[in-house]
Amino acid sequence: MIFLLLLFLLFSSFTANASEHFSDHESYCLQKDEQACLDLLKKQSDAVPIYSKAWFKLISYKLDYYYDKREFKKLEQTITPLFSIESMPDVFELQLNYYYSKTLAYFGKREEAKHYAQLAISKLEKIYHIFEDPMRMVEIANLEYVFGDRQKAYQLLLLAENKFGKRGDPVFHLELHTNKGHIFFIWQNYERAAKFYKLALDWIKDTEHDAKKVVAYSNIARTYQLMNKHELALEHFKRTEELLLAQNNPRLLAVILIRTAEVYEQLNDLDKLTHLMPRINFGDLSHGYHETYKRLAKLIASNSNSPKLSSSQLN
Repeated sequence: MIFLLLLFLLFSSFTANASEHFSDHESYCLQKDEQACLDLLKKQSDAVPIYSKAWFKLISYKLDYYYDKREFKKLEQTITPLFSIESMPDVFELQLNYYYSKTLAYFGKREEAKHYAQLAISKLEKIYHIFEDPMRMVEIANLEYVFGDRQKAYQLLLLAENKFGKRGDPVFHLELHTNKGHIFFIWQNYERAAKFYKLALDWIKDTEHDAKKVVAYSNIARTYQLMNKHELALEHFKRTEELLLAQNNPRLLAVILIRTAEVYEQLNDLDKLTHLMPRINFGDLSHGYHETYKRLAKLIASNSNSPKLSSSQLN
C-alpha cells in the first residue's frame, strides 16, 4: 500500500524567521467553510494576478487538495503545464517536483519518479543549508524514505525532533511521527511502527484536520492488521471509514473497505464479510487491489445469503 505522505510548505519570506505553524489547503479552507474547498480555491486563484505570491499559494493548496484526495490523474494534469513557468518560488518548484515524483510512482514509473524526487531533495537541501531551517529536514526525510537512504531519513527525523520536539504544532508532530512509523513499517518492525503511528494519531485526532486524521487512523489500522490485532484494526478502520464518508472520498474509502474485508477474512467471519463486500465499489479500486477483491468475492460466492455482486467485477 502506498501511504499518504504530507508536504508542508511555508510561503513567508526566506529571510524571515520560520513560522511556528505549518499551513496547507485544509487549514485555509476551514476558515471559509461556507464553500467547497476546490471551488473556493479555483474562484480565488482566478481572482488574483497570475504568478503573484497569492496565486502561487492558492495553486499550491489546489495541489495539496488533489494529493490528499489521491486524485493523481488530476494532479498530473495540473502539474504538467506548471513546469513551463520560467520563474517561480523555490518552495513552489520543490512542491511540483515532490508531487510529480509521487504521481509518477503511483502510475508505476519509478525511475522517472526517482529523478523528480532527487530534484526535490536537492532543492530542500539547498534551502536548509542556506537558510538553516531545520523543519525542512522532515520533508527531506520524507523523500529519502521513499527514494533514498532510510537510515539517513531516520537520523534527519531524530534531528528535527531534537530541535523542534517541544513545539505544540499537531501537524508537525503528525508528520514527524508518521514518517518515523513509515520507516519502521518498511523494516517490518510493526511494534515500533505502531508506537509512532499512535503518537501521530494522538497529536492530530482532536483537531479539525480531518484529511490528516484519515492518514493517522488508516496507518495504525493497517499496522494492527499485520500484527493480527484484529479488533484494534477494525476499530481504527471503522473510524477512518466514518471520516471518509463525511469527506466524500470514494477511492480511499474503497481501500479502507477492502482492508476491513481482509480482517473479516482473517477472522473467518463470513457473515460480516458477506454484508461488507457489496459496499466496495470495484471501479474505485486501483488495479493492485483487484485480485484481492476477486478472491474475497469468490470466498463468499457459495454463501446462500450473499448479496449479488456485479458480474463485471468478478471477471
